[in-house]
Amino acid sequence: MSDKITLVVRFRMEEFAKQEFIAKLQDVFAHIVKEETFVEASLVQDMREPESILNYEVWNESPESFIKNQMSKTYRAEFEKMIVNLKIERTPAWYSTIAEWKRA
Repeated sequence: MSDKITLVVRFRMEEFAKQEFIAKLQDVFAHIVKEETFVEASLVQDMREPESILNYEVWNESPESFIKNQMSKTYRAEFEKMIVNLKIERTPAWYSTIAEWKRA
């Protein structure tokens, strides 16, 4: 049985960093969407706190295999450098599905 995880990463950044952040993340997802274990993702912005952005990803992996298999990809390197350079705060959290609903 395959593991299914949801990774939610909260990013907090100054307004000046958003454009570069989104552009680099789009570059990363151009590669991610081709990964065999990738299911879906979305990027949302808090309507009351626009400096807060959530990245929501679903993967058919465990947290351990994700770290090992995905975080080592070379296409992630520039994004990781940008987060440090722009002093973007990142808070990741792992979730497992306990119930699902879909439109009938």
